[in-house]
Amino acid sequence: MIYSDFSILVNTTDSFSDCWHPFFRLFKEYWPDYNGKIYLNTETKEFKYEGLNIIPVKNNLINKPWSECLQYAINQIEDKHFIYMQEDYFLHSKVNHNSVLELYDLFKNDNFGCLHLTDQCTKGPFNINTVNENLWEIKKGADYRASTQAAFWRKESILEIIRPWESGWDFEKFGTIRSCKSTSKIMCVNQDVYKKDINELIPYVFTGIIKGKWKKEVVPLFKENQIEIDYKNRGLVEKKDSVRVLSKVNTFINIILKYLKNYLLEINYQKNKN
Repeated sequence: MIYSDFSILVNTTDSFSDCWHPFFRLFKEYWPDYNGKIYLNTETKEFKYEGLNIIPVKNNLINKPWSECLQYAINQIEDKHFIYMQEDYFLHSKVNHNSVLELYDLFKNDNFGCLHLTDQCTKGPFNINTVNENLWEIKKGADYRASTQAAFWRKESILEIIRPWESGWDFEKFGTIRSCKSTSKIMCVNQDVYKKDINELIPYVFTGIIKGKWKKEVVPLFKENQIEIDYKNRGLVEKKDSVRVLSKVNTFINIILKYLKNYLLEINYQKNKN
């Protein structure tokens, strides 16, 4: 048997262990062709699922920042490349495995830093005159050039832009800015070809949990696949919940403070690095 020469990293935390059974149940159902290593980034727990090679990271970084835990996990991966996913990216249809492999060959042979595998990563701008009609280059200056949606990453490329004090939001915002200093190209699939709900490479629920609550989209998916969940434990997201959170977080003053804090931490980081 020929094993995949890229790994998959499922970034999670012990407090989201209730997601692991549905995640891997659906993974086994809708991505049966994948036979490589799956790193599960946890603090202390581990999980097994028959037929899948799940490697628990067990970072022991209790209550540490999101990026510090991710950085630790990436350093445990033996392969040079991996697909990044999260525990609430629940597959709902068959993965186009052959196309993923074809794109992986382009990714590794052209020495890209990242190849986003969905159209949900960024809205550009793009350079569409690239090496292949199925790939677009994400131009420097594009929002979410560094995204936490499913993507191929070269280990050294993502480690170059990670800072251990950051949240996932911070990584997407400030990691994107730092990615512009790198010589590695950041790519995505042709968004005219691979579209959400139309022609997805890796069809999954784009974030099945929002602020700790189940997205209603997972309910029929779990029912169809005989996955039993007690939704009372987390509750279901209501529209008013999302609006309240956004209005609280995305205030102008909070964003300014985040930029200032990150700027000062980055200065200190570069000083200690040198």
